[in-house]
Amino acid sequence: MTMEKRPENDIAYLEAVVDLSAVLADPKMQLAEKLQTCAETLARVCKAEKASLMLKEKEYLVVAAATDFNLVGISTPLEQDTISTRVLRSKEAVYIKNVAKSDFAAQSREGDKSHYRTGSLICVPLLDNDAAVGVLNLSDKKNSPYFDDLDLELAQRVAAQITRQVIFSALHSKLDAAYRELNRALQAKEDLMYMVIHDMKAPVTGVREVLRLLRPETGLPVEERLNYLTLAENDLEQLWRRITNLLDLGKMDTNQFPLNPTSLNLNEFIGEITERMSAVCSVNQVRLVAEKGDELHVWVDEDLAERIIVNLLMNALTFSSPEQGGKGEVKARVIRENDKAVFEVRDTGPGVDHQLGDSIFERYAQGRITKGSTGIGLYFSRRAAWLLGGDVNYRNMAQGGAVFKLSLPLSE
Repeated sequence: MTMEKRPENDIAYLEAVVDLSAVLADPKMQLAEKLQTCAETLARVCKAEKASLMLKEKEYLVVAAATDFNLVGISTPLEQDTISTRVLRSKEAVYIKNVAKSDFAAQSREGDKSHYRTGSLICVPLLDNDAAVGVLNLSDKKNSPYFDDLDLELAQRVAAQITRQVIFSALHSKLDAAYRELNRALQAKEDLMYMVIHDMKAPVTGVREVLRLLRPETGLPVEERLNYLTLAENDLEQLWRRITNLLDLGKMDTNQFPLNPTSLNLNEFIGEITERMSAVCSVNQVRLVAEKGDELHVWVDEDLAERIIVNLLMNALTFSSPEQGGKGEVKARVIRENDKAVFEVRDTGPGVDHQLGDSIFERYAQGRITKGSTGIGLYFSRRAAWLLGGDVNYRNMAQGGAVFKLSLPLSE
C-alpha cells in the first residue's frame, strides 16, 4: 500500500533523525533514558498519540519505554497472538490505516491496552541481522486518519538505530559483568595467596622454634624435648593437611580424584582417630570425649573419610579451646539416621554466626576463625563427603557451641 508523502515536513523529519542520532550516541545517557526519549520524540514528530518500544526478554515482550508511563514494564508472552508478537515473529513492519478492517481486528479488541481510537498503526521490528530483538509501535495519528510514508520511514530508520544501541548495551553489560568477574577472580587469587602464606606461616614458625630449642646447648631434659617434638609433629601434620587439601580440591574440581572404597566399622574408626589426637587435645587444652556409639559399617574411601573426620575434629578442638573462648570440651559419637551412618562432633565454642549460614562451606570462607586461615577446611570436607555419597551439615546448640555432622552411606 502506497502512502502519501508530506514534503513540507521533510525538515522536521531530518531534524528528528539528527536529534535521535545524537541521543542514541550520548555515552552519558542510560539505555532506558535513550529509549524513552526516542518514544517521546517519535510521537511528537509523527503526531502519534501513543508510542512505545518493546524489547524481547526471554519468553516475553516487555515495554521498555512508552509515552504512557503506566505501560512501562508490562510484559506480553511471546506465544500470545498480538500485533507486536506477530511482527516480532514475521520480522516485517506493519502499517495499518484501520485496524478494525484489517487481519489484526481481533487483536485490537483484546483489552483497553490494545484499543485504538482511530485504528491507524505502525509496528516496526527491531532487527539484529536475522533476529528480532523487539518492536517499535506508533498508534492513533493526531488530526489525521492515518500515518504516511515519512512516518513509516522515520520509524524504520530510528528502529535500526535503536537496535544497534540495544545490542551494544547488551554486549557492554556482558563485557562489564565479565570484567567484574575477572576482577573478583584476580582478587580471590591474591587473597588466597596471602591466606595460604599466612596460614602456613604459623606451623612453619612452630617447627622452627622447636628445632631451635632442641639444640644441644639448650640443655633441655629428655621429657621436655619429647614434648617439643610432639608439638613440631603436630605443626607439620597441620601443614601437610592444608597443602594436601588444596591440591586435592583441584582434582575434585576436574573430577579426577581417585577413590578406593572399602567397608569400615565407623565407630572403631572414630575411636582410633581420637586416640591419635591426644597430643593435639593437650596443646589446645581441650578434653575430647569419644562416646560409645552404634556399630555401623560404611562403604567409603578410608583415607578421604579420615581427612574429613580429622578436619571436623580439628575445627571443634580449635573453637573449644580456652584461647578461642571455648569451654575446653569436645564430644564425638556415631549414630544412625535413616539410611545413613552419622559421625557427630559437638564443640563448646562460640557457635556459628547465624548470618553466615551455609556460607561457611564455601571456598575460602572464614566465618568462624579468628586467626588467619585459607578457609578451605569445611569446603573440602563437604566436597569430599559428596564424593563419598554423603554430606556435611551443622546446627548451633541452644546452650552454645555447634554440632557438625558427617553422614555416610551404610554398607549393604
